[in-house]
Amino acid sequence: MGVAVIASACACWLLQVLAYLLRPLVTATGAALLLRPLVDFVSDAAYQRETLRRNRLRVCCPRVFTVPRIVAIVFALVVVCAVFGTLVWALYLGRVYFLVHWNDPDWNSRFTTRINDLGRSMSEMAKRVFKKDDVAEEAWARLLANIETTLKDEEFWETLGVGVFHYMQDIMLMLFYTLFLLAPRRELSRARSLVARRIHKATRRFVSIMVQIAVVRALSVGSLLGLCGVPWPLAIAVAIVSFWLFFIPTLGSIVASILPLPMIVLLPDLTERQRVAGSIIPNLVSFLVGDLIGPVVYRKGLDLNEVTVLLALVFWYSVWGAAGAVLGVPLTCALKIVLEEMPHEGAHALAAVMAPVQSGTAVDGADAASAVRVPMTLTFIAWLKRTCGRLFKPSGMTQPRPRADEEALLAESSSDSE
Repeated sequence: MGVAVIASACACWLLQVLAYLLRPLVTATGAALLLRPLVDFVSDAAYQRETLRRNRLRVCCPRVFTVPRIVAIVFALVVVCAVFGTLVWALYLGRVYFLVHWNDPDWNSRFTTRINDLGRSMSEMAKRVFKKDDVAEEAWARLLANIETTLKDEEFWETLGVGVFHYMQDIMLMLFYTLFLLAPRRELSRARSLVARRIHKATRRFVSIMVQIAVVRALSVGSLLGLCGVPWPLAIAVAIVSFWLFFIPTLGSIVASILPLPMIVLLPDLTERQRVAGSIIPNLVSFLVGDLIGPVVYRKGLDLNEVTVLLALVFWYSVWGAAGAVLGVPLTCALKIVLEEMPHEGAHALAAVMAPVQSGTAVDGADAASAVRVPMTLTFIAWLKRTCGRLFKPSGMTQPRPRADEEALLAESSSDSE
């Protein structure tokens, strides 16, 4: 046990020290897994024919058209940059809307009136709470003074510049790694090990689940904001930004729910009912889709329980920051697959702790409580009981997943890759 604790501490230290290299490498590995089908389709004639035949599109496209592999890789990277460019387009939409309306005297007058009304309301509320007349004015003056001091501070701009430089460094390293990972020719899936095939399938499943949930949530938020009276350019911008935030489990949902609130409060042309509806209804629908349905989908699609997903988010965010929050779930899923394939009972027990309880199977006393859908607090208590029960079982009682079941699980993905 002591050796395991020391090894885990050393691994965490290495992950944090080598974060500037490992973050872009792991991101590039995931990007290469996702972009390789596109690169192979554009550059490999045999793979293109097989893909068209499998999807019954050979009649519509009887001839194949291929380009050199380096051109296909550049095309795939351009597609990735275009997809990420939607975030810049969303920010541009918001900026154009406010610049156009700011030059309108009527809208500017209504906006100024709205700001003054909010200031008076906050001042009256402060008077009732603190029994003083100038609390709101003092707080506003203190806030403006702090902002002015921060903007004049050289350390703030130095820290901001270093952060931007580090993010640009990560992006350049990621593109460099992705270029070299996509350069080798396609190989048959049977030539890869079982662990590599399972990790590849789990990564594609994770991205598919995240994209589907993020698209549904973003469309729901944007549509409901537009129907609640928010101007459609701003609603579309919020939907696009929320789509990218939803890829960060838990934290992204919180930021996405707070993002439209200042806009709803400050826009002068909304009624009070529209403000209340725009603040509650989109967030409620997003919560139902992402925080109630999402964990169930993660649990079934990624073979991880909810507590493992939450702990993975906390751990990887503490090690790698925002990038760790995005990469934490697929990395944890890959770690679970590696533990299942290790010839060691302790590794199998730890992998079993990370996996959800399968519904419809017999469970013992330690697992019975966690087999029922309960709130997160009770789920965490049941998870602790099940963890202790499985980790301290006698040797030989924890069995690895049968090899035949794993091969059957990967049969479909192997045929698709070929």
